[in-house]
Amino acid sequence: MTLVALVLAALLGAGAGWAAARRRSGLAIAPEVGPHLLPDPALEWLRRCYGALGVWVAELDPHEEGPRAERIVDAERLSVSQVVAVDRRLERARDQEQSGAERMDSGTLMFRAASGAAVGLLLPADFDAGRIELVEADLRRLLEGVRRRPQVIALAQAGTQEASLESTGSVGLRLAYQLERALDAQVIVAAKEEPAEHPRDSLEPLPPVRIVGVSGRGDRRLLDAVVPEISDIARVARGEVGQLMMEGDPLGGVVPDRRQRPGAVMLLPILVGDEAFGAVAIWPAGGREPIGAALAELMEALANAGPRLARALEADKRAAHASSDRLTGLANRRKFDELVGQAEPPRGPRAGALVYSDLDRFKLLNDTLGHPAGDSALVHFARIIQSQIRGGDLAARIGGEEFAVWLPKADLETGFRIAERIRLRLGTTPWDWNGRQWPLSASFGVAACPETCPALKALPAQADAALYVAKNSGRNRVERAGR
Repeated sequence: MTLVALVLAALLGAGAGWAAARRRSGLAIAPEVGPHLLPDPALEWLRRCYGALGVWVAELDPHEEGPRAERIVDAERLSVSQVVAVDRRLERARDQEQSGAERMDSGTLMFRAASGAAVGLLLPADFDAGRIELVEADLRRLLEGVRRRPQVIALAQAGTQEASLESTGSVGLRLAYQLERALDAQVIVAAKEEPAEHPRDSLEPLPPVRIVGVSGRGDRRLLDAVVPEISDIARVARGEVGQLMMEGDPLGGVVPDRRQRPGAVMLLPILVGDEAFGAVAIWPAGGREPIGAALAELMEALANAGPRLARALEADKRAAHASSDRLTGLANRRKFDELVGQAEPPRGPRAGALVYSDLDRFKLLNDTLGHPAGDSALVHFARIIQSQIRGGDLAARIGGEEFAVWLPKADLETGFRIAERIRLRLGTTPWDWNGRQWPLSASFGVAACPETCPALKALPAQADAALYVAKNSGRNRVERAGR
């Protein structure tokens, strides 16, 4: 039986057992049963157990285009406006990471939130206050299950692949969960990636270090984050220093509002021979380094993970070279056209905005300062674009000095505002070449579906036409299509 089949069997078995136990006793979920192992009916079972008016789950997923929500409500006892009121309150709780209880027109909302996710249960006015602790316990476990769900799915999917086809993310997640179980500790795994091609005659940049694994106790918003170059985990992952035992944040504040875990943290490199390919951060129980069998298992896990991580990073590098621009690290035109083309659904257009941009007087810069300076200016502009767009947006270099940004689900005004933000940041961020100041500016054209055209395939022509208008209207400006 495949691992996926085993996981599905476990889901159904755990769900059926949980439901039966709840009907018999009315007690909270047993500590050994996690809601992330339950199938979809779990929310309905939870609602029925407490006679609740509804149960809500709201998430922010860095890999999705926007928020994701699930809810099961008693439509006969709740109006649309009451449901919307709870939706909005849960969104606020999710964004502000609030937990507690609040009286609403329709009943009492119990809610918990952490790490970009929130769960809530709307209780009727006549609910037995003596069962509040059970509600809080179930919401706590439901929230933990929601936070673990992406990792559980990723691990199940990774289990169906051959080791040679492992991704960097599956290696990181497996290692994080293995060490969490072995050491009873929160674990974060980081990988050293290949730096983007640097401009000629400039210093080679340090390899970026990305978070590729977070254990169940960690903050999953850290996944895919690039840590600061000077952070301790980056230094260990690059092999600049060996094993460290320290206090404080080894990630360099990569998630500014992340709740800091107090106590000591242990940093170890992931090696193949003498070369470091990544690092793990471990918050050991009691702040003490593992010894004996626990230490042996830790070292064996790192030794096994090293070659797998190296293979996965090499595969990622080959894939990136085929789909990304070597100079700027953004997507190339082929990849951009492929991904934006996939955004067109089979039935009806999908909303989105397309921004085309072009560095002003780029030929003059190249002729005056030389091509290495031009390369440096392109990298500078690419970094500014990447810093000003949203998490689900896609930026690409589609020509010499030409760039494009796809903004899923954005309207024309949102596209205009983001383009204007990029323009202003470029104009106010100094750039020089070997000590010589050179003012950079860019022109932008924005089109949006369905506002300026009914189909995505017509957007590039409209955005390009708007860019042409911006160039011929004095440069350093943003123009909307159809104006």
